[in-house]
Amino acid sequence: MSEASDKAQAGWRIPRACQECRKRKIKCNGLTPCKTCQLRNTPCIYRDYIRHRRKKHENEEATERNSPRQASPTGVPQRTASVMNDFPNSVSATHMASPSCRMQLYYGPTSHFSLMQHIYRDLVSNPASQPEPSGGVEEAGAGLDLFSFRRIFFGTPDFHENKSLGKGDLSMMFLPYDLAKLFLSRFLSSLYHLMPLRPKIYYEQCLDKLYNSSPTDHLDAFAQAILLLAMASAALGTDHFAWGDVLFERVKASLTAFDDVVNLQTIQISLHMANYQNEQGRPNSAFLHLGSASRKALAAGLHKDVPHDVDQTPENIEERRVTFWSLYIYETWFCFHVGRPSSISLKDVAIEYPQDPFIRLLVQLCKTITRSVTEIYGQRHESLLHMWRVARSIADDIRGHEAHLQQALGLGLDSSIQAGSLGVRQTIFITLYYHTLLLTFRQFLIFRGHWQRERNIALNQSRTHVTNYPRETPSWLNEACNHAITAAQKTLHHLCEASRLNNLVLELRYHGYFFGNSVFTLIYEFIHNPNVAPVYLPWVYASMQILSTMRAGDPIASTIAAMQTVLRNINPSYEWVPLLATTGDKIAPPGGTAIQQGLTSDGRHRLLPKNPPIPQNPSIGMRPGISNSPWNLPQVETLENPATGGSAGSGEDLLDFTQSDMGWDFDFSTMDLDAFFSVYQSNSAPVL
Repeated sequence: MSEASDKAQAGWRIPRACQECRKRKIKCNGLTPCKTCQLRNTPCIYRDYIRHRRKKHENEEATERNSPRQASPTGVPQRTASVMNDFPNSVSATHMASPSCRMQLYYGPTSHFSLMQHIYRDLVSNPASQPEPSGGVEEAGAGLDLFSFRRIFFGTPDFHENKSLGKGDLSMMFLPYDLAKLFLSRFLSSLYHLMPLRPKIYYEQCLDKLYNSSPTDHLDAFAQAILLLAMASAALGTDHFAWGDVLFERVKASLTAFDDVVNLQTIQISLHMANYQNEQGRPNSAFLHLGSASRKALAAGLHKDVPHDVDQTPENIEERRVTFWSLYIYETWFCFHVGRPSSISLKDVAIEYPQDPFIRLLVQLCKTITRSVTEIYGQRHESLLHMWRVARSIADDIRGHEAHLQQALGLGLDSSIQAGSLGVRQTIFITLYYHTLLLTFRQFLIFRGHWQRERNIALNQSRTHVTNYPRETPSWLNEACNHAITAAQKTLHHLCEASRLNNLVLELRYHGYFFGNSVFTLIYEFIHNPNVAPVYLPWVYASMQILSTMRAGDPIASTIAAMQTVLRNINPSYEWVPLLATTGDKIAPPGGTAIQQGLTSDGRHRLLPKNPPIPQNPSIGMRPGISNSPWNLPQVETLENPATGGSAGSGEDLLDFTQSDMGWDFDFSTMDLDAFFSVYQSNSAPVL
């Protein structure tokens, strides 16, 4: 018997283990082949390099060195240092608004800007030449300039807009009554459902009182401000959008003396201001106004129900409840979308739900959003597979809200598009629903893209270490990515159809955000897998066609420009060409295309063209069958429910992305997503 065999039988510690034993996390006797591989008749493969682990005393010294750096000046512990800290996913940028005004803003890993920065990194020729970031946050200025998205990032207004309308005293009837009535009607049919602070008849009475006031019966400053802000928000989607900023600025000027006043009405005013700035494509300003509303709500005790011995009418109590829960809903989903912490925690809340069934529906959805923020983006996971199991559980919660939708609106997720006010509520819920699914699974798509890119680099540079990494993408990772892609497609499908059938949906400016996020998710996928570009380009073109029918100006114009820039940089032939020929209410396609759904051999989503027409602009990299007509959208395949999917079982043969599987020299459990899902590749980072 050999000396190595004697040592193995004697129970000596073996300094190496084969990949099969590492994957199964079982003991290996270090022979070639080892005992396990002999019994299982599996390939016995060892690493071609030695992993250098710190000894105990080295770990203690490193801990002592790092401990001062992990403590912040406020005493709040920072995330554990690891090599993945060189991989930021949050973004920040600096902007000189004027020689005396320097702005610096941050958006987190769930934000639209983070995804766009990933795409920017994939488009630049030499990512390693970019300045090295620190603290898990990357400077995104170059990407913002490439995509012409700097104005959206910083929320700086367009000073060329016409703001000369309606100068004079705020109480003047500066706005024609017919326009005022139109704006209010638009608001009550659409955005009102996100903040039904008072019954609709109250707003109508306020409008009449504003235009027919008498010395003894007129609106107070707060009620007038709320009414004008409601009309301002609704004006933005119409041809009379210039009135929006006029009304907004007048309200701001009239309330400067009430900045420190805390009452129910000032909370409502801050919420309306946030809504207005959000529709204008100014996310930072919207975030600040929401923060002001949240602070005022907490200061006023709005998060607690009124004591029973306090003399208040049922109407006043209901208004308090609707105001608080409307604020909670807006604050929760908006902070999720910009990747910043929310100011409201439900553990501090002790107030009854309002009677409005739609507000109750959105409250339940926002609770799941909070869970995604906490358990996906706010936790450290022992492995990517563990994160997948958490995401599946959250997805199961999200899908449970379909029953709540049926109770609140009498609709299902796949119900036909509704007209009017009901259609607006349907679209509000469905876009938030699928976007929550998208953000819950998007990090898996980003991981797969990075992993495949680095694996391809390793394959091109050297084949000596190829056996240390999985050759095929695990089925559970493909399934996770498919859930993100499906959510993006479902969002686009509903928005395209709803925008065609319901002008109230088409006029809401924030829908450009959902279009942009979903489109860039699909673009990110075909950047890393060019073979599926013809699969997803029809969705991109349909979305851009719908966006082009919306009222011009930001944030819609910047969204279209960013999409065009990315498509042009990937392949000039991918650039979208608007369709001009129309037939009735439909845009005529260059040729009829019917598209069926399927999966590629590696488990990816795929749409297969059936009887494809000759393309308009044949060129290298472009397959036949790409139609940019939004009315011929492919059908989205319903994937297997992740809560029951067979690919995510708990068997020991599941391939996981741990350090032992990938040959990484770091501990997955010490990372958070702010550092892991990176857009920056440092020279010291391991090659996957």
